[in-house]
Amino acid sequence: MSTTRRIGLLILDVVLAVGFGAVGFSEVQTSAIGVLPAVAGPPVAVAAGVALLFRRYRPLPVLGAVLLAQVLVGAFAPTMPALFTVARRYGNRRPTWLAAIAALVVSVVGWGAGAWWNLFFARFAIMAVLLAVPLLWGLWANQRAETLAALRERAEQAEREQDLRAQAAVEAERLRIAGELHDIVAHRISQITVLAGALEVSAEGKPAEIAGTIRTTGAHALTEMRELLGVLRARDGGDEPVPLRPAPDLAAIAELVAQATEAGQRVELSLPPQLPPVPGPVGRAAHRIVLEALTNAAKHAAGAEVRVALTVDDGHLDVDVRNGRGERTALAAQGSGFGLLGMRERVALAGGTVHSGPLAGGGYQVHAVFPLAGSLEEE
Repeated sequence: MSTTRRIGLLILDVVLAVGFGAVGFSEVQTSAIGVLPAVAGPPVAVAAGVALLFRRYRPLPVLGAVLLAQVLVGAFAPTMPALFTVARRYGNRRPTWLAAIAALVVSVVGWGAGAWWNLFFARFAIMAVLLAVPLLWGLWANQRAETLAALRERAEQAEREQDLRAQAAVEAERLRIAGELHDIVAHRISQITVLAGALEVSAEGKPAEIAGTIRTTGAHALTEMRELLGVLRARDGGDEPVPLRPAPDLAAIAELVAQATEAGQRVELSLPPQLPPVPGPVGRAAHRIVLEALTNAAKHAAGAEVRVALTVDDGHLDVDVRNGRGERTALAAQGSGFGLLGMRERVALAGGTVHSGPLAGGGYQVHAVFPLAGSLEEE
């Protein structure tokens, strides 16, 4: 609570205490109700007014004090703000209704006055109306405060959920970018490493040819990196057009194998006579499987022959990549683990299944199956 609001509430409490205390002081001057002598009326009425200063902090004890003042000297006025505070604090609950009943009983009985029973019903109607005003007002204020608190909590909850969704979106985008960078950089660097190893042992004038292939592979890597960075800049509000190549699909697998062969890998590709039409997620997932498998083969089994086979059987697309034993390169120890994880995620999003593991006779295999019947919607 701000300091200004605290000061405002304090001023309001003082004004109410003085106002209702003054009314109570005036009441005891002419009232015949009270068990104490008339001379005790003014100080008790003043004490009841002072007690109202603490009604926000101890509403029930303050109500008990002003009811006691009413019994002693007949000061009714301070009972009204005290009852309002109880209803405002506790709402439609037992303490409020017990306090209201106690206030009505104390106010109806003419304490210390003779023959008060003759005026009981008239006093009951009057006091019931007078006490109903602060009681209902307090109940309304309590309900309004609870409603506002619930709305505020709901707004805060919605804001927290929005923040969590934004954080989740940022995390998903970060992982997606990491996967894209891994697919681009790891594959190209692996090709460059294979070529560099071949350059070390090459003879008969082949170094120049291999160096040219390294230069071409590095240029491809830089081009792909610029494209990805261009997408990021465009998402950040950049105005420059971003030249993007089509998303990889089944047809791009042949080009991928050709590049790997040009980089020095021994790759055998087997494709069906006609590539089946597949949704975008399936095409991209199949392309990434081959890309990741070729990258891993270059790092973990350099020099080994790699066999890439795509087959269509019984409404399913099978992607199988396997390699034999080869030489483990220095890059093998620097794997991040993102490749296989990203591959599994892509296959799952495309509605397929994937299995990877070592072969019995040595080497490694990656095998994925995608449904073609009832395929997924294009993204």
